Amino acid sequence: MNNKFFSLTFLVFMVFLSLTVSISAKPQQEKSVEYRILEEENHASLIDTGPSILVFTDHHEYEVFYKTIHIDREPVPVPPEADFTGNIVIFLSYGEKRTSGFSIEIRKLYTRGNALVIRAVLRSPPDDSFLSQVITQPYLILQAAWEGYIRVELIDETGDLLDHANF
Repeated sequence: MNNKFFSLTFLVFMVFLSLTVSISAKPQQEKSVEYRILEEENHASLIDTGPSILVFTDHHEYEVFYKTIHIDREPVPVPPEADFTGNIVIFLSYGEKRTSGFSIEIRKLYTRGNALVIRAVLRSPPDDSFLSQVITQPYLILQAAWEGYIRVELIDETGDLLDHANF
């Protein structure tokens, strides 16, 4: 009897374990997230080796940061209008570049689990183009719908993680 009880208990445990493993092994479903680009520029007064992201959840910290990245301009421009009601603002940079002609292209924004994932690429100037020999820093500021995620990830075209921010 003790042997049958052990066998039955072991069988129930194995069934439970296999169900748990199969449920957790399912890939996380991706859901597209709406966004809009607030600003796209090639210069920020910021030391950044990039790629990097910063996340803003309120207007005050966004405004202070915006003034900081434009501190060398006179007058300091007003930040693009952002709506923080159900949204977050994200600063995305690829760091300093030695010439003009670079830009950032967002390929996709989506949720994966409790993370917002930004798939982006740095677009380089064509090889045969004439370029200004000037330090640039391509960046984007975008507003995205906030759906309760606690992490923002920047990935490249191959899916490699370039940077992340927890909040």
